[in-house]
Amino acid sequence: MDYNVGINLTLLGTKGGPSLRGKGPSMMPTSSHLAIADKSIVIDCGLGVTSGLVNAGYKLTDITHIFITHYHSDHCLELGALLHTAWTAGLSKPVQVYGPPGLDKLWNGFRHMMTFDIELRIVDEGRLPLDDMVAFHTYSDVNAPGEAFSIMYDDDLRVSAIKNNHPPIVETYALRFDAGDKAITFSGDTTYLDAMIDFAKKSDVLVHEAMLSSGIDYVVGQTKTGNEQLRKHLVASHTLASQAGSIAKEADVKCLMLNHLIPPEREISSDDDWLADVKNTFDGHCLIGFDGLKYTI
Repeated sequence: MDYNVGINLTLLGTKGGPSLRGKGPSMMPTSSHLAIADKSIVIDCGLGVTSGLVNAGYKLTDITHIFITHYHSDHCLELGALLHTAWTAGLSKPVQVYGPPGLDKLWNGFRHMMTFDIELRIVDEGRLPLDDMVAFHTYSDVNAPGEAFSIMYDDDLRVSAIKNNHPPIVETYALRFDAGDKAITFSGDTTYLDAMIDFAKKSDVLVHEAMLSSGIDYVVGQTKTGNEQLRKHLVASHTLASQAGSIAKEADVKCLMLNHLIPPEREISSDDDWLADVKNTFDGHCLIGFDGLKYTI
């Protein structure tokens, strides 16, 4: 396999949280895409993933793999819709879908909701059964906390995972994609995690969630109920930008790419604000994510 042609990474959605609060560079919830060799891979399926893929120039019928890090809605809300839309676009071979335990419930709930449409299109339009176009695989973590385990391996690509710390969710994972001598690591949603350093070691890109402490009050203020409860969740479950920088430095990554931004609004936290926080701990190459950002490795 010739990896000299490059691996293409696209951030489709870079906003932390499920709400849509207006226009901006990071408006849509979390989803990403990797083009590796002959594989078209989606990582997380937040709202807008389907249109994001099309806008980025990728055909829905070319999707080969989908990986879900956890089941907060901003990471999985559009999984069913993405698969269904790819099916109606002419998907002709099964998409391999990987996720934590509970993947079957997510899919079966979507299928039940769309039973009328699915059955009608099979009869009326002669489509293949939708279930034949999807193959599901559940992560099985039998290792010690923070210990990496393999979830997929073939000649072109190895995918591994570690369990994150994103309370109150237990089944939540970081993912690493190794192709030849290249590596891309996605932190998923997590508070600062020492194990991420070894997991992301020598990655060409570490896509890490990030939060600015100076923007927490603003985010909490956008919620009309449960404000203090939300504040507690943010502090307990997410990583500050400076902490992401520290992980990037210790892991010796080539590029740190901040994703799942909290807050996403640049008028509240500008790119310079994010970079200033990261530079306290990491002086390497850092990019502030935005919807549609493309990066070739």
